[in-house]
Amino acid sequence: MTDATESILATEPIWSRRTAAAGATLAVLVVLADILFFSHEPCISLAIFVLAPVAGVLALRPAKRRAPRTLLLTAVAVLAALPLAESQNLLWFPMAVGAVSLLALGVAGLLPRYEDWPGALTRFNVLAPFRLLGDGLSLIGEAGRQKAGHRALRGALVWVVPVVCTGVFLALFAAANPVIEQALRAIRLDELLKLLDPLRVCIWGFFAALSWPLLSPRLLAWIPAPPVQGPMQPRPESLIFGAAAIRNSLVVFNALFAVQTVSDLMYLWGGVRLPDGLSYADYAHHAAYPLIVTAVLAGAFVLAAMRQGGPGESSPLIRGLVYLWIGQNVWLVISAILRLKFYVETYMLSELRIAAGIWMALVAVGLLLILARIIFARSNKWLVAANLTSLSLTLFAVSLIDFPSTISWFNVLHSAEMGQSEQPVDFYYLGDLGPGVIPAVDYLLAHQTRGESGKLKDLEIMRENMALMVERAEDWQSWTWRQQRLRFYLLEHPYAVAPRDATH
Repeated sequence: MTDATESILATEPIWSRRTAAAGATLAVLVVLADILFFSHEPCISLAIFVLAPVAGVLALRPAKRRAPRTLLLTAVAVLAALPLAESQNLLWFPMAVGAVSLLALGVAGLLPRYEDWPGALTRFNVLAPFRLLGDGLSLIGEAGRQKAGHRALRGALVWVVPVVCTGVFLALFAAANPVIEQALRAIRLDELLKLLDPLRVCIWGFFAALSWPLLSPRLLAWIPAPPVQGPMQPRPESLIFGAAAIRNSLVVFNALFAVQTVSDLMYLWGGVRLPDGLSYADYAHHAAYPLIVTAVLAGAFVLAAMRQGGPGESSPLIRGLVYLWIGQNVWLVISAILRLKFYVETYMLSELRIAAGIWMALVAVGLLLILARIIFARSNKWLVAANLTSLSLTLFAVSLIDFPSTISWFNVLHSAEMGQSEQPVDFYYLGDLGPGVIPAVDYLLAHQTRGESGKLKDLEIMRENMALMVERAEDWQSWTWRQQRLRFYLLEHPYAVAPRDATH
């Protein structure tokens, strides 16, 4: 989009048919938000509300509905709502709204090419929280300058004094006349005041402020900052971060990283025995996270060294050293994942360890994207957009996985109670994971070969309490597909299996 187009959008009159249609759509969305969220736990209601602005955006721009880009962005927005139907996932909700924002910007002609999407979304989101208030004030101000709006405003103002005075006189008459007092008491003002419940008003305001920018998108004016001298753009004659400094750094870095790479090849992949007193779990625990930080710092250095127009681009030696170093960093991340695997095999699975594994995989993908950016001569904007896309796809996939169930099954099947290891199941941790662990707990109670009978009995009681939580009647706004699958399971297995006699 050109600067001229943005200037026109910024000065376009807000008092128009499109604004009126957007305002009517906003009123529908606010009513829907009241039905979905007031006095209800947000679950499937979040998915419904994400889909509602999608329909509103398409309804306001009928000429753009069949455009290929619109169809693609609509599919992305609809898919983004699926995790909200799978489970209660408040952390995914902003990502789903971001997908709808892409659609809104796309149909409004404000979405640039792919590599500039992060910048466009930033300009949209910075302005979005203030749009409803700002446009409302602009609408009132401009209405006074319009013929019809001026008349409506004057008509409203001339009724201020009569309404206020009538209320005062009516209160005085009620105090003096019992008949009028009884008639006023017959009016259920408390029912009317329920509509002004503070929580309800906050829900209206939040979802109105969230929806309005989607129905009437606009980007914050963008003024590019002047180039700044520094590591990303040094002087050609720079000695601190010039060609020689980059070459020397990469030679030293590759040599240093080779030591760690050889160590991992020996101990993790080659089967060489570790020093006495050091287990594979200790070896994994002490190095997994520092290696990830190392890889991130390495990626930042590569971006600075291989900047567009810099000495790294024109030097085959520097380019080769960069490829070698990125390869070593990717190998270190893979080794870190193997370290985490050894640690999990010893100390069981947890949500934090799964998050660490996902983070490691994302770092590896980021390094490969840096390599692709260098090979295909892409810009740093493209790299940022590609990394955000990989992050979004990862979060989308993660939001569809039932981690409490996955963790509980892994820990049960690899536990001491099942005779598979020396590590017993952490029953307290299972309880913290929630009702999703019930099937794995049932399997443990039915198939355990050794364990403390007292703890198993406590586990049975915990299972029954969690089952009662699931079976409580809930309104449809709080429904999720994950909870429904668990209800189906409990219909087939209403009671826990009594623990067998344990072998101590």
